[in-house]
Parts: sequence; C-alpha cells; structure tokens
Amino acid sequence: MRKSKADTADTRKRIIAVASNIFLRQGLAATGIADIMVAAGLTQGGFYRHFESKEQLIAEANEAAFSELFAMFDAATAGMPPREALELIVKRYLYQLQAEKVVYMCPLANLSSELRHADPQVKAVAEDGYARMVKLFASHLLRMDVADYVGVAEAIVAIGVGAVTLARMALEPAAANAILANAHNTINFLVQNAATSKALLKTAH
Repeated sequence: MRKSKADTADTRKRIIAVASNIFLRQGLAATGIADIMVAAGLTQGGFYRHFESKEQLIAEANEAAFSELFAMFDAATAGMPPREALELIVKRYLYQLQAEKVVYMCPLANLSSELRHADPQVKAVAEDGYARMVKLFASHLLRMDVADYVGVAEAIVAIGVGAVTLARMALEPAAANAILANAHNTINFLVQNAATSKALLKTAH
C-alpha cells in the first residue's frame, strides 16, 4: 500500500532528525547512510525516495540543527534585557558540552574540521548558520548601544566556536573547562569594553 504524502513527509522529517543527531555526535565521514536508516528504523533502500544524496541530507540535517539551536535561544531569552540575554546565550553555547544530556549542538563547532572540505550545499548551510549567529549577537549588542555591534558579534562567534571546538578535543575535563572558562571571560571583557567605550564617547560629546 502506498504511503500518503503526510506519512512520507513524517518519514523524511524522522530521517533528518536522526541524521542531525548522529552527524553531530559521530561526524560526517564516519556516518554512513545505512547507519542513519537503521537508527531511524528504516531500510537503506528507502533513502533515495527521500534524498538525492548524502550531501543533501547533511545540508538539511545541519539546517535543522541550526533552527533548533536558534529556537532554543529565542525561547530562553524572550523578554530579557539585551545584556542578560547575550550572557545567557554565551553560557548555553559554551557550556552545552558540559551538560549531562546534550540536546542542542552547533554544526559549526561539532563539524568544523569536516565542513571545510564539504559539498557546496553543505558549506552554504554552514555559512548561513554563521551569519544567523552573528545577527543574533549583533541584535543584542545594538540594543546595548555598542558602536561596532557587527564586529563585536563576529568576534564573539569566532571565540565561542573556537573554544567549543577545542574543548571537544581536550583529553581531560579540566582542560576543557579551562578553555571554555577563558573564552567566557574573554567574551565578557570584549562586551564590557565595547559598551564602556561607547558610553565614554557619549560623555565626551
């Protein structure tokens, strides 16, 4: 019996959700189509009824991961003053790997070493995710009246992604914690100085 369009759409969503989780935890090259289909409770032969290639699935799985990450940030910071919202986002991003059960993961940090060699459609999703991350921080910095809000936002993203990437490579939990704590302190220093510099300029005029 042929599946309905709704059933087909639900199956496709399930494959994407499973793939997103496995790719982010195990890596792109180490994860095969068969691994994903088995984890989704499906046969490998059904893969090409939903996707043209593994690269298409990677792109859509990463896009889903970014969407979940940003939806979580938006929900967690709704109604917060910009400085508090920015601090909460930084904390959640940096210390997500320290949670007992990691739910939200960022493709930029978890797959950084593989994304540089990825298919163009996969890179495009990663670039869009980076742009959305910068825009998120920039929006809060703008509300804080930071002059170079885009530049500071780009620096925050670079520090955060780099720190999480390095922390994942650390052999000892103490080393990982030190990397994340130093990144957190650096971001706080950067934001504080940017906000103070703007305030001093206003006072001078």
